[in-house]
Amino acid sequence: MSNTEGYIDIGTEKLHYLQWGSGSKILLAFHGYGNDAKMFSPLEPYLNDDYTILSFDLPHHGGSKWQDDSLFTKKDLALLVGHIKSIYKVDKVSLAGYSMGGRVCLSIIEVVPASIDKVLLLATDGLTVNIYYYFFTRTWPGKKMFRHMLEHPALYFKIMDLLKKTKLVDAARHKFVMYFLKSEQDRKQLLRIWAGTSDIIPSPGKVKALIKQCAIQVHIYMGAYDKILPPSLAEGFGSGLDTVHLHTLEKGHRVFDHDNAPEIALSLL
Repeated sequence: MSNTEGYIDIGTEKLHYLQWGSGSKILLAFHGYGNDAKMFSPLEPYLNDDYTILSFDLPHHGGSKWQDDSLFTKKDLALLVGHIKSIYKVDKVSLAGYSMGGRVCLSIIEVVPASIDKVLLLATDGLTVNIYYYFFTRTWPGKKMFRHMLEHPALYFKIMDLLKKTKLVDAARHKFVMYFLKSEQDRKQLLRIWAGTSDIIPSPGKVKALIKQCAIQVHIYMGAYDKILPPSLAEGFGSGLDTVHLHTLEKGHRVFDHDNAPEIALSLL
């Protein structure tokens, strides 16, 4: 596998990307929280002839150069797609996103639906509005509480342990929260990423209407054992949409790997 890399300027910020393939179609890929652009490399052998893949490092990930106080917005996503269409001289691009990257893809559909060909979503976020994420990143009391939680985690460890003990929070969510709060570095990174991407919250109803209006082909792969983003979210999202296809895999949240890359790549061919 060979690849090239580069940067796309978004205002004063720079998104780093890896490029694979030599096909005439363009695929923009977006990883999940804590991952980087390399995660989509398993698709390259199967899409190489049909697609040129541009896999991006999201802000505060990988090689991207993004200031802590700079917000990554839906307007930035529209600019990104416009840049790519101009550079590669195409009318439409396809999208792939894993987890948080799926939320990016859904937001792109929301702002430039006529520019989208096919969409591949893997264990995707954004199929419904996450009220906790919205509260902690888009409201004044939520932002204040979130910062306090990250600066004084010991108190919240005790609260989460109590919620788990009383079964008000299940084991999967308890593990999820504790994982991201375990070290000072992890907490700072969480604050940086959540605050920086807080504008990237798609409106599921609007996105569904645009998918139907533009007849966008969407394939969603969800893990049967994913407790945080279960397949039921995709079932609800795809209801009534003939061009949305749900695939449930015998996995947890990590639904994408080298073994199932051939099957998943077929969705885009």
